[in-house]
Amino acid sequence: MSARNAIVLLLALSTLLFLAGCGSSSNKSTPPPTGGFTASNFNGTYVFSFSGTDVTSSSTASSASFFAVVGTLSANGSGALTATMDINDPELAAAVNSTTTNVFTGVTGSGNYKVTSDGRGTGTVTVSVNGTSVPLGIDFVLSSNSGGLITRFDQFGTGSGSFDLQASGITQSNLVGSYSFGVNGIDSTGNPLGTVGSITLDASGNATGTEDLNDNGSSSNLTALALASPSALTVGSPSGVLNLTASAGLLSSFTFDAWVIDASHIKLIETDSTAVLAGDAFVSTGQTSFPSGALAFTMSGGNSTIGPFVTGGLLTSDGTSAISSGTEDVNAGGSIANSPSVTGSFTSASGRTELTLSGIYNIVGGTVANNTYSFAAYPYNGGIELLEIDSAGAGDGTLGGAAYPQTSTSLAASQGYGLNLSGANSNGEVDMIAEFSTDSSGGLSGLYDANNEGALVPDESLGSGATYANNSNGRGTISFPNLQTNSNSVLGQIILTFYAVNSSTLVFIETDANGQVASGILEQQSSAGSSSAASPHIAVARPMFHPHVARQKKN
Repeated sequence: MSARNAIVLLLALSTLLFLAGCGSSSNKSTPPPTGGFTASNFNGTYVFSFSGTDVTSSSTASSASFFAVVGTLSANGSGALTATMDINDPELAAAVNSTTTNVFTGVTGSGNYKVTSDGRGTGTVTVSVNGTSVPLGIDFVLSSNSGGLITRFDQFGTGSGSFDLQASGITQSNLVGSYSFGVNGIDSTGNPLGTVGSITLDASGNATGTEDLNDNGSSSNLTALALASPSALTVGSPSGVLNLTASAGLLSSFTFDAWVIDASHIKLIETDSTAVLAGDAFVSTGQTSFPSGALAFTMSGGNSTIGPFVTGGLLTSDGTSAISSGTEDVNAGGSIANSPSVTGSFTSASGRTELTLSGIYNIVGGTVANNTYSFAAYPYNGGIELLEIDSAGAGDGTLGGAAYPQTSTSLAASQGYGLNLSGANSNGEVDMIAEFSTDSSGGLSGLYDANNEGALVPDESLGSGATYANNSNGRGTISFPNLQTNSNSVLGQIILTFYAVNSSTLVFIETDANGQVASGILEQQSSAGSSSAASPHIAVARPMFHPHVARQKKN
């Protein structure tokens, strides 16, 4: 195995789908009015995660693999980094000649970083995996001193995620209470797998709760599973361990490393050989019922027939049993649709809600149909984990995501925002970090960095004529003109339809007709330390489709 292949690693399933090349830029200066960030704003120990596609030198469908990474990045505020991380990556294991495991825990390394005044940062961390030195490029945007959005940025793979400043002194007793979790990735055969659930921890870390799973479109006999002993979450250093045991055959037992951000947020990565999964757990103590009012949501999935599939929209809940109204936007393998009338019903018990939505689009039997579908929904303090459980058909992929109570309805004027966008196009997975500023008349300006499975685009302008528009219900659009692919051809207008969550956070999907499918998140920036810009209860919207799907459609 060559040294080039040995560098293949980490990251994925999350950001945009435009740009894979080296198009020219007419403006590479930092856009006003955003500014004021320096290396000192990235200072402390941050828990980070990213997942995506690991690419080998041949870059064919058979040589790519999904991977996940979770760990800590410690920044000294002046350009130096140290790191400790867990890596679950079948392709990396082959590249470093590991014949016994795909999982590498407690991997350490060091590197450097820099931060530009708009809050975008780049860096490199070199780790040792099975005796092989592996440099990993990172690209990120700060929302505040407390965290931000991150992608992998080197030519051997791509992926997306987030990072959050870690609280000190967290003990087992701090985690007593209830948490809702959602993790996704692939099963042992490479098909998409997702699971959501709820756990309640006692003072010793023993866990009781409920879990739902969906394995490549099938959730038969995998719903509302009661967790059994020895389910537990124990605090450790640098990470704790979460064991989940349920009555589900080969999927009955999972072991995760648990990287604690604070008592309200934990990042998870699977460390057994059953699957490659990663995600988050959020505190849900006191939030056992399905919330009322307006909700914003995004979900993603896909299969080998349709390709990647993303959906987003707005719902109105009465908090008791009914979804009285809603709207849904869909991008199914590049085909765009809108469902203007969504209704539904739900029933709740012991922190778990079964949600049925009518009049929405989803994949059934290799086609996209507007019909009625069911989801397991686990509320937490700030959102709801969602996973399809209607078993529309094995092979239909795994549709899942999250919904959030909506407390704001607009993208603010004269503000700076960080953006993370992730998805797939005909070249494979693409991930993007951007920073942009809004003006008071619907215009915006900014810069982006993109990685299209190793084809890197740094410091590109969003271009003249980039605009945004708000609607009164919190559904709006962002439009970027004249973006380019790695063949330097003009894609045309890129349209992102967003759904406002709160005053600092919006989620979105891509809704143009360019054949790209993506979802992501926008976070308002503040360089003045910890602020409302931090969104600790909203994880990056990661597409839950297998990254091989897009590659197979190309070949």
